[in-house]
Amino acid sequence: MLLCLPLATHAQVDIGAGGEFGFPMLYNKDVGSYNHSTGSPGARVHFTYLPPNGTFVPTLSLQVMPYTLPVTKLGNTDRVLNMKFTTINAMVYGRVRKQVANNREWYYGLGIGATYMQGTKMDFNKANLNNLQVLTDSSEYIKAVTPNIAINAEYRMPISAEMPLAVGIGGQVLYSYYSERQTTTRMDVVDENYNHYKLNPKLSGHMLNPSFYVIIYYRFAGRERY
Repeated sequence: MLLCLPLATHAQVDIGAGGEFGFPMLYNKDVGSYNHSTGSPGARVHFTYLPPNGTFVPTLSLQVMPYTLPVTKLGNTDRVLNMKFTTINAMVYGRVRKQVANNREWYYGLGIGATYMQGTKMDFNKANLNNLQVLTDSSEYIKAVTPNIAINAEYRMPISAEMPLAVGIGGQVLYSYYSERQTTTRMDVVDENYNHYKLNPKLSGHMLNPSFYVIIYYRFAGRERY
């Protein structure tokens, strides 16, 4: 305990929260080139442990963001069915920490984690929404947990000389693979010509979510300050 006391005394923890904006895209063979890159606002929280003189530091990240992902087409038409989700993503990053002039810092590295996805509803791409009637929508029953990986980089700079506050501006690219799985999801649609479509969409394909974020940090403990 006595040997570990100096380490515990000098160790620091950065806790931060902020906003995020991402562009979730699903590359799915059932929808061709339509991958849906509509922007999505979100929120992010970071917990970073900073050992004394550490150049490789761990960060726990929690994110909340809505996803809108294309899953199938309406028959042989160009109308694309989108699934909407509320997502909670937990990720652990291993990042290199590099200090530069004026107490500023760079963080960059890789992360692994998982995303919990809760379905909310389905709709069609806005350009082709006219005169469609949805009879059944079971998207609220969709629940999934998917693993993911990410590449992350962040630039952090002090805000105040009197308080241990800093702002971090970062970006990342998150990747998930959704394997085809059995699902109870169903949707009945009637178009303007009274054609009745019974759809059983599945969440499958490669998902990329490039995003950028801004976080305000507070540094706890330790003698070093921003």
